[in-house]
Amino acid sequence: MKGIKDEVSQGVQHIRTHIDVTDPNFTALKAMLEMKQDLKDTVDIQIVAFPQQGMYTYKGGRDLVEEALKMGADVVGGIPHYEPAREFGEKSIHDIVDLALKYDKQIDVRCDETDDPNSRFVELLNALVLMEDYGTRTTASHTCSFGSADNSYAFRMMDFFKKSKMNFISCPTENAYLQGRQDTYPKRRGLTRVKEFIEEGINVAFAQDSINDPWYPMGNGSMMNILDNGIHLAQIMSPSEIETNFDLITYNGATCLNIQDHYGLDVGKPANFIVLN
Repeated sequence: MKGIKDEVSQGVQHIRTHIDVTDPNFTALKAMLEMKQDLKDTVDIQIVAFPQQGMYTYKGGRDLVEEALKMGADVVGGIPHYEPAREFGEKSIHDIVDLALKYDKQIDVRCDETDDPNSRFVELLNALVLMEDYGTRTTASHTCSFGSADNSYAFRMMDFFKKSKMNFISCPTENAYLQGRQDTYPKRRGLTRVKEFIEEGINVAFAQDSINDPWYPMGNGSMMNILDNGIHLAQIMSPSEIETNFDLITYNGATCLNIQDHYGLDVGKPANFIVLN
């Protein structure tokens, strides 16, 4: 609740949160479903059924994700690079897409959050949603390894990303903090190819991954702080880029959340605003 209030106090009106559903008691999910309802007049919350420990690191993980969707989670999540073997990572991607189609849910996969350029689960995710024409309802978060991939592979894949219309989310502060730790110098920044996505017309948004958890202790919910870090790390501050930088924490994020039809400054859309002292 404190984290949500911190975000709302700084202008955030829509939140997508990844809730760990590997707890068979669904303690966190039940609490979040309750808060989503309690705060519906203040903030819109989308809940991702997220298997933090992976679907296949133990028996029954995939079934917990499905049960969370039945309980009211809005989005199917996954973490394929965390699975115990590549085969299980690929299997989890198939399961994610199948569950999204079965329950008419959006997809948000924490995908390839690693420096390993051989982690290419984003390729399989994109192929499946391309075939199902589900790209606009799909988001690949992090995709750090894509920032380490060679250009011949990356530009080939960006052609497919444009065809599927899949969305991407980069978390500048967390990615820079966590990635590149096994590198000698020079160290990688950890971000995906934000600059190239923008240039190619692929939808990409910035996000705050964590407020205070084992992976990142310094989150404060300020999207302006995220944007400030992101445009430096992604090197997007030319005059033309500055014109659209704010889209990375506004319109582009709304497209990831699939709320663009009622978001923005247009006649007929909700006139929601935050009053600051």
